[in-house]
Amino acid sequence: MAGCIADDAGDEDDQDSIDEWGDRLVSHAEEADIDWQQFEGETLVFGMNEHAFTDLMENFIPHFEELTGMDLEFQTFPEDELWQRVVLDLENQSGNFDGFFTGLWPSADYYHGEWVKDLNEYLEDPELTDQEWFAMDDFSDGIIDSLTYGEEEALVGMPFGVEAYGAIAYDEPTFDELGIDPPETYEELVEAARTIDESDETDRMGIASRASTDPLSTANWATMFRSYGAEWIDYEEREARLDSEEGVESLEVFSELMSYGPDDIGNFDWYRSNLAMGEGDVAMALHTPSAIGVWDDEQLERTEWIPPLPGPDGEQIAAPWTWSLGISEYSRNPEAAWLFIQFSISREANLLSSIRAWEGAESYGWAREGYVFDQDEWEEHGIKDSWVEAHTQGLDMVPSNPPAVPLDTPQNMDIMSEAALAMNSAVTGESSPEEALSSAASEITEYAQDIPEEYIE
Repeated sequence: MAGCIADDAGDEDDQDSIDEWGDRLVSHAEEADIDWQQFEGETLVFGMNEHAFTDLMENFIPHFEELTGMDLEFQTFPEDELWQRVVLDLENQSGNFDGFFTGLWPSADYYHGEWVKDLNEYLEDPELTDQEWFAMDDFSDGIIDSLTYGEEEALVGMPFGVEAYGAIAYDEPTFDELGIDPPETYEELVEAARTIDESDETDRMGIASRASTDPLSTANWATMFRSYGAEWIDYEEREARLDSEEGVESLEVFSELMSYGPDDIGNFDWYRSNLAMGEGDVAMALHTPSAIGVWDDEQLERTEWIPPLPGPDGEQIAAPWTWSLGISEYSRNPEAAWLFIQFSISREANLLSSIRAWEGAESYGWAREGYVFDQDEWEEHGIKDSWVEAHTQGLDMVPSNPPAVPLDTPQNMDIMSEAALAMNSAVTGESSPEEALSSAASEITEYAQDIPEEYIE
C-alpha cells in the first residue's frame, strides 16, 4: 500500500506541474495580439508520431481547447505508419489531417507534390500572427532555410525539434576506469571502441549507432561520409557519387566501429541505439544529442558529449534532422491549424519541451535555441555544458549547398533508402563496403536522373 500511496502522490505532483505549465502556456499565448477565439467551434485533427513531443503536448490539449474554443484531436501512430497514412491522405486529397508531423528528409517531396501549405501565408497575416510575440528570430536561419523551397521560398513546416547527427556520447566512468582519453579523430574513436569492447574490466560493449535499413538510420554515417569528403550525387551530371574512394573509406570505418557493438547492430533503429546507451549496454553512442529524452538521470550524469569529429582532411559536416508541424493543403481549417502550431511551438512551449519540467517528463525540442538556452529553467532543468556544445556545434556544421543529404530534391528519401541498404549490408558483413556502395550507385543514378529541372542549379 505504501508504494501505491507514493505513486499516487507522484501522479498528483505531475498533475500539479502539468496544470501549472498549462496555465503558463495559456497566459503566454494571451500576450499575443491576436484573437485566439476566432475559430471557436471548429475541430482540428493532427497526425502525430509516437514521440516525446506528442506525449508532452497531449497533456495540454484541454488548455488549448479552453483558450480557443476549438476541439483538438491527436491521431497518433508509430513513425512508419504515420508517414504511410499521411502520404495516403495527401495523395487522395482527403483532408483527414489538418496538420501533421513533418520530417525534414521527406519535406521536398511534400512541397513538390503541392501537398502542404506555405506557412509564410499565415506568418504574414496580422489577424493570425503577432510576429513580435512569435519571435521567428529564435530559430536558426539554417534550420528555417532547410524547410524552405522554391522560388517563392515556401516554408513547409515549423520546427519544434532540431538534431545534428554524428556526435559522440561517452560514459565518463568507463573511460576513466580504462584510462581512455576522449577521441578527437575517427581513428581514435575506433581504437576507443575496440579497447572497451575487448576489455575484461567493463561489461559494456564499445559503441552503438542506428544502422538498420531505414533511410534515417544513415544519419550518423552520413555525417562521417560527408566529413570524409564524399558526395551522394553529382547534381550536374545526375549521377551517383557515393561509391567514391572517400565514400568507401567512410563506410569501412563505420562498419569497423559497429563491429565493436551489439551483435545485432544491423537491426538498430534510433530507439534501440538510444536504449543501448541509456540502459548501460554500451560505453559510447554515435548519436544526436537531441534524442536522449528516455535516458534516466544516472546515465545522463555519467555521460559527456563530443561534437561530430573531423574527417581525414579536417572537414566537419553534420547531417541534420528536424521535426516540424505542417498544414495539409487539403485541410478545411488551415488558419485554425496554424493557431495550434503557434501554441505548441511558442517560446514557452518550446522551453517546456526542452527541459524535464517534472519527474518522468520526456524532453525534445531546442528549436528556439536563441531563447531556450538563456532561460533560468534551462539552468535548473537543463543538461550538461558538453551536451550544449555538441548540439550547437553540430548544428553549426550543417551545410546548405549542397545539403548533407539530398534534402533539396524530391528523390531524397529514395536515394537515402538505397544508401541505407548499402550501409546495412556492409555493417552486417553481407557485402564489402566497396561492393555495397557500387551496387547502390546504379539505383541512385536512376533516381538522380529523375530529379526535376528546377531542383538542378
